[in-house]
Amino acid sequence: MEIKHLVHFGSRIAWMHLNRRSRIPLSVHIVLTNRCNLKCKYCSVHDLPQDDVWSTKTLKDVIREMYECGVRRIHFTGGEPMLRKDLGELISYTKNLGIFVTFVSNGFQIEERINEIKDVDVVFLSYDGTPEVHRLMRGQRNLDEFNRALLSLKSAGINVWTTTVLTRLSAKYLEDTIDFARRQHVMANFTRLEFFTEPPNHLHPMMDQVKDLVLRGDERIEVYKKLIQLKRAGAPIGSTLEYLENGMEWPHDNKVYDTKTSKRYGCWAGRAYGHLEADGELYACGTGVSRIRGKSVLKTGFRSAWEQLPLLENCKSCSHACGVESNLIFSLNVKSILNHLFCLRDKK
Repeated sequence: MEIKHLVHFGSRIAWMHLNRRSRIPLSVHIVLTNRCNLKCKYCSVHDLPQDDVWSTKTLKDVIREMYECGVRRIHFTGGEPMLRKDLGELISYTKNLGIFVTFVSNGFQIEERINEIKDVDVVFLSYDGTPEVHRLMRGQRNLDEFNRALLSLKSAGINVWTTTVLTRLSAKYLEDTIDFARRQHVMANFTRLEFFTEPPNHLHPMMDQVKDLVLRGDERIEVYKKLIQLKRAGAPIGSTLEYLENGMEWPHDNKVYDTKTSKRYGCWAGRAYGHLEADGELYACGTGVSRIRGKSVLKTGFRSAWEQLPLLENCKSCSHACGVESNLIFSLNVKSILNHLFCLRDKK
């Protein structure tokens, strides 16, 4: 991220700390599509509406309005973003505005379309840890596609992280996953398996659907302890120590958010960052989609939707990776800020 954008971030965050009622959007996750070419065992995206509502022009107009409102970081997600034929065009347009751009992918068509996405700042490539576990979660075909995608991204000089969902299976092979990242000269990122415990559910499955995969109690604590030890020993782990410590200390096995305020961060969902769904609805946070109504960006535009955006009710802390990492930065956690500046530095 350029110095002028870091200054923009810093000055807006400082203003919001001084003016507690102020709300300035700085970072937005955009779900480009709910369509996906895989059916991973811990994901319910296929249960969501599959029709795309965004035209390329509409998305560009929304992204420009986001920039005008203050947004300087956009993360494209899904579903599988590469199923959008205009992804490369959207990335280039967003970058030309001066926005830091990332997206997550399972590797679909990246090798064939590498020139289209060359302007992206970081690609988060989904990897379930060791070929055996990855095949079981996603299928043999995707393992081959993942490997081709990783090689293509590295050859193109694009900054890439692997992202591993922590399950009872992947947790058995933490060191193997990190050794793989070390050999490939990339960063390894780890996220908790997300779920819902009350309907209506959304992107993530209900707890009962993934109960055999969810880490609980001492086994979850031990996994985070191990990651913390490895990170402190210099392992190429992109996840911040503060996020990992939050995961280790999280008191709940059966939920991902809490009414109690974290000792490490405040919640900035809806104040500094937001989550735009594939149906055009804007939410404060992706985790809160099932519990509070959003505002339609398609109907009113981004600025109006943001200004009217309901904040999360009775939600002060969480174990959601994206939420925790964002909250740490906006809460001015120095170690987290330095970690991201180092890990997300431009490698092109």
